[in-house]
Amino acid sequence: GNPTVYDITKFGAVGNGATNSFKAFLNTWIQVCNSPVPATLLVPKGDFLAGPVIFAGPCKSKVTVDVQGTVIATTSGYATPEWILFERVDNVLLTGTGTFHGKGEDVWKADGCGKKVQCNLPPTSLKFRNMKNVEISGISSVNAKAFHMFLVKTENVKIHNIKLVAPAESPNTDGIHLSNADHVSILDSTIATGDDCVSVGRGCNNVTVERVVCGPGHGLSIGSLGKYKHEEDVSGIHVNNCTMIETDNGLRIKTWGGSDPSKVVDVKFENIIMQSVKNPIIIDQNYGSRGGDSRVEITDVLFKNVRGTTITHDIVQIMCSKSVPCKGVNVVDVNLAYVGKPGGEKKSSAGGLVGAFCDNANVIFGGKLSFPMCPK
Repeated sequence: GNPTVYDITKFGAVGNGATNSFKAFLNTWIQVCNSPVPATLLVPKGDFLAGPVIFAGPCKSKVTVDVQGTVIATTSGYATPEWILFERVDNVLLTGTGTFHGKGEDVWKADGCGKKVQCNLPPTSLKFRNMKNVEISGISSVNAKAFHMFLVKTENVKIHNIKLVAPAESPNTDGIHLSNADHVSILDSTIATGDDCVSVGRGCNNVTVERVVCGPGHGLSIGSLGKYKHEEDVSGIHVNNCTMIETDNGLRIKTWGGSDPSKVVDVKFENIIMQSVKNPIIIDQNYGSRGGDSRVEITDVLFKNVRGTTITHDIVQIMCSKSVPCKGVNVVDVNLAYVGKPGGEKKSSAGGLVGAFCDNANVIFGGKLSFPMCPK
């Protein structure tokens, strides 16, 4: 009965899981976006199949998209690399207890991208481009074809209390990927995927990740950086109070060899719990190398109060660039017990020394450490 709530079923959407309702989404959006007062696009209970949808602005007032049902992606018909795109809209709330199901299981068997330079990723489930003042809460994303969520050229985004899920073996299903994103907070969420839980790409500044449970997946990553020409700098990335469960990497910064110059500065990973994590703390400046040194300069990085268990002998791996060695890397209060493979018992010292590896970096160790430091 609320005149500012526009229900997609009133515009022809059918919640039977079989009828492609993308036109109903677009027609509903036109009404919501043109409303002179704040308005809501409602996806009620039901299974709504939809091909690619673009929610484009600018809009006349604040827009809410309230998802109570399940939105299901079509398997084919994608001319562009996204399923649902929000673009050029200021002041949007995406919320609800509903789910976006990407049907990625239908396309994963095709080629994954890995570390290839040239590769066409399948569509991202939810992309936000050229956006300001966005809040995303409550929703779930399941089995994205590639990234679950991709923020590019966005400013002032708050993501909280969401769930992103795909199997550990699904390729390129990053939870949240950021590129040229400023002032982003990712809070109180669960991310279990086949790639990075959160990946912070080029040109991102002032990103906060707190109280996120990550795993399975490839960990919490900055990068990869330096893959493309003239990448913008990255600064102010703060990760705090997160839990990592059986991830392939823990806290990671990765850059390409043979890159253009750029900078990463002011990165903090603090108060992290790890369970059977591989490569718990890693800076890798030879990621996806094309020959030549990485020229991404990494400065002022803190790893502090990291505790739990690891399945890797070298708990700290700092592999920096010969051309621009890392400066101001601090490792403080890291207490990780080596447990071998998940479920395995702790090995004796004969099972290999658990320690740290540092290359082209003057790493400052402090506090209580459960492993030998890098030799000076």
